[in-house]
Order: sequence, then C-alpha cells, then structure tokens
Amino acid sequence: MKKKSCYIMTGILLAMALTSACADGRAGKAEEAENVIESSEGMAAETTAQDLSDVGAQDQETEGQEAKDTATASITPDLNHNGTAEEVCLTDLDDGQGQRLEIWEKDVLVCQEEGYFAHTGQNSVFLCTLDGEDYLLRYRPTMYQGVCTYEYELLTFANNKEKTVHRDYVEFDINFGTSIHEDFDADAIADFMDEINGLLAQSVQLLNTDSDLRDTFEKEGRLYDSLWWMDSQEPPAFVRDESKTLQENLRAYQTAMTAVQKPMIIEEVDGMPITEPLEMSFYSGAGAWMTVITLNPDGSFVGDYADADYDTIYVCQFHGQFGQVGRITDNSWLLTMEALELDTDHSVGEEWDVTEEGYTIHYVSSEPYGFDDLDWKALEPGAQFILYSPDAVGHEPGTELYGELEFQSWMHDRHRFDSEADILGCWGLRNLTSERTFFSDPDE
Repeated sequence: MKKKSCYIMTGILLAMALTSACADGRAGKAEEAENVIESSEGMAAETTAQDLSDVGAQDQETEGQEAKDTATASITPDLNHNGTAEEVCLTDLDDGQGQRLEIWEKDVLVCQEEGYFAHTGQNSVFLCTLDGEDYLLRYRPTMYQGVCTYEYELLTFANNKEKTVHRDYVEFDINFGTSIHEDFDADAIADFMDEINGLLAQSVQLLNTDSDLRDTFEKEGRLYDSLWWMDSQEPPAFVRDESKTLQENLRAYQTAMTAVQKPMIIEEVDGMPITEPLEMSFYSGAGAWMTVITLNPDGSFVGDYADADYDTIYVCQFHGQFGQVGRITDNSWLLTMEALELDTDHSVGEEWDVTEEGYTIHYVSSEPYGFDDLDWKALEPGAQFILYSPDAVGHEPGTELYGELEFQSWMHDRHRFDSEADILGCWGLRNLTSERTFFSDPDE
C-alpha cells in the first residue's frame, strides 16, 4: 500500500475541510451566450449532484453522438484570491468525446481543464470553498483491471498560476485470491475516503466525465463517493450493510472477496510449450541497454546483457535451466528455474579495458538484468517465471493478463486489453520476483 500526504498548507486547512458545514452555492449573474444552458442561482451544495457537467455528460455507450449544449453557470469563484469574481464556462469538445472547463477573470484565462468520456481521459473537477476561500479540487479515482489509484489535489491560482496546497492518494487492488494481488488496506482506504468526501461536502461540481463517479453521486443524492465497485458483486458474494461505516464495509468486502476467489490450479505438464528456440528481449524502449535470451524447448536458456554508457559497457553473459513446468491456463505456464550460471569470465563488479584500433572501451561485469531480484542480484534456484503465449488475453478477471499492469508496462507494442480480440501477439516471459519481462518479436 502506498499512501502519501504532501502538506504545503498548515494542518488547519485539513481540519476546516473535514469539519466545516457544506458551502452554499454561489449566486451571481448568468450570461447568456452560444451553447449556454442556465443553471439556477443560489444552488446549494446538497443538490450539486445535478450540476454543470451533467447536462453535457454522456455515458461511454453513447460516445460519438453529438453532445448536448453546455453551460456557463451562476457560479462566481475567486480562485486567485484577489477579491474579483471569475466566470465559469463549460463547453463540449469539438469531437463530442469530452468537455472543457474554463474559468475567466474578465479577459484573462485563470485555469482550464479537460475531461474525456473514455476511461483513459476521465476527469472530475470541483469548486471547493473552505473558510470562505475558493479552491479547485481535482479528484481522480481511477481503476483499471482491478488496480486502483485514488488521488486528489487541492489548488489555488494566485497570480493565475497553479499552486498545489494539498494532495493525497491511496493505491490498492481488488484482485483478491490471485497471484497479482498486492495490497488492500481497508483502514487506509477509509481514511482517504473520509478526506475526499469531507472536501466534496463543501464543493460544487464543475466538470465530471467519470461515469462511475457520476452514477455514484446520483445514487447518493450528493457529492459523496461510496466506492461503486463494492456494489458490483452479485449476492451472496458481498452485500453492503448500510447500517455500518464505510471502513467496516471495506473490511467485510475484503473478507468476503478473499473467500470467494478460486485458488490458482496448476497442471503439471511434461515440458515446454515451444518446439523451436525462442529469442526474447528485455528493454525499456529508451536508452542503450538490452538483455537478449534464447529459450530452448528443453527448458535451457542462454542470455546476454549489455548497457552502453559512453565508453563504458556493463556486460553479463549467463545460462541456465528451467525445470518443472506447470500449465496455468491454455496460454500461460509456470516455470521454475533450476540453475543460473554467469559466464562473463569476470566476477560481478570487476572492471577491465579493451583497446582496439587505438580506441579503448571500459567494461564492467554486471548481474544478469532481467534474471535478477529487486536488489539487482542474480536469481537463486527456485525462482519462478510465467511464460505467456501470443494468444494470451487480459480483458476480464480470470484471463492470463488481467491486472498484470507491470507486465503490460514493459510491452514493446503497447496496447490495452479491452476485449477478447486484444491478444498479446508475441511470447512473454515474466520474472515473478522482480517483474522484469522478456518478449519475442511479434512474428515469432
């Protein structure tokens, strides 16, 4: 679990955010212009779930359709804290795939935000008023394949320059009972939600293209995030108890979902799922380093690592053997490494020079990058890998690559796994100790 608070204001701000009463909606003059829908003056925070962005928001199912006319509202913030009221303008993007929020002070653009209805570009922005001062609140509760990063940022715009006064985030995943499950700290999640809901209670929604968050606000009848995914399970797997706190429900959810997840069943097979040597490489796509291995049908492998830094090259040659092979799915196999030997002819850390045609190259003997642990040390026998075939998919829970975001981040051909048609397209070898990953060329 990664949870970090970065305080730039004094602790008084957070106390105000969590204890102050809901701020009243701010009334001001409404200007009528092209693409304008008026919103009522004096809108109270309790009713802000039906607000500016609702009139133009579209569910993902209706993406591509012409967006509705958008609105400027009778909300007059003072985000730069200079005593002059600003104007809020919300418009549809030209392609109808999102919305743009602009806040102006006369002819000066104080700030601009964009949000898209597609998952990768969703955004939610609020006007948060604390002790009579206005702040912009960005809230991004993102989830992809069960891996969650919830974060918010509280901003001012003194001199029309963005300044963060407070931010916080929490990371977790809901892939219980799987090899990719890392952490789910119910108490830390509940603490974060108390913070953001305390701020939302004193906010007016300005822009929201996150369909799950919009639906949650509508269900709750207020700006309150009750975590929609807790209600996405079919009974009797888990049913929220409305009489209990969010923290208590999070703990119950963790217990229930851990219990219902099926354990991974591995079928022992006779050998590797390949019939010819397979060349695979590990690299980031940037820089001058690469590790290349050749994996053989008998489970043996040889590898070569090199990283060039001007006239210095870090090198490692190695070989080894995979032994026990177990099939996880039709497109993935668990491999256990039985041996790993370094062949560099120099001990790790040793340095030497080679001069050819008057040019000297400095070499440094290194560990086998890719076949190392998180401390950069060569793996010990017993280390495990997963080998994925080109037909591996990851579009839903239970498929080979669902939730494997670290694996996906190393992919040479970056793409999302949104449907059954989205296949890996090449062989992949994942080091379970350090998450370093090798891939074959797509045509192999």
